Amino acid sequence: MTSNDNLPLSEQAFLARTPDDAVLVRVAVKGSILGVQLEPKAMRDNMHELAQRIMACADVAYLQGQVALRQQMEHAQLDPVCYADFPTERDLAAARDRLRNL
Repeated sequence: MTSNDNLPLSEQAFLARTPDDAVLVRVAVKGSILGVQLEPKAMRDNMHELAQRIMACADVAYLQGQVALRQQMEHAQLDPVCYADFPTERDLAAARDRLRNL
């Protein structure tokens, strides 16, 4: 999900959260982490588990942006070689599954 669909894709950010809404991470389409929000229940995890949850959210948010870029290139009918190395919906689904299973 983007923070503002009215912005050009290059300026949008993507948000991912754990199923219990304890960890939220916002990532720019370019890949930089813009924010991490931890709810009190997240602090019940040991630090290794918490780090895994943060990273899993960051992965999903990042992949959302990369898949959106890929879709934009496909829609523009660019040569597939231009986006061949970009993540796919399958990559995003795998990251979402990983996040769900933490």
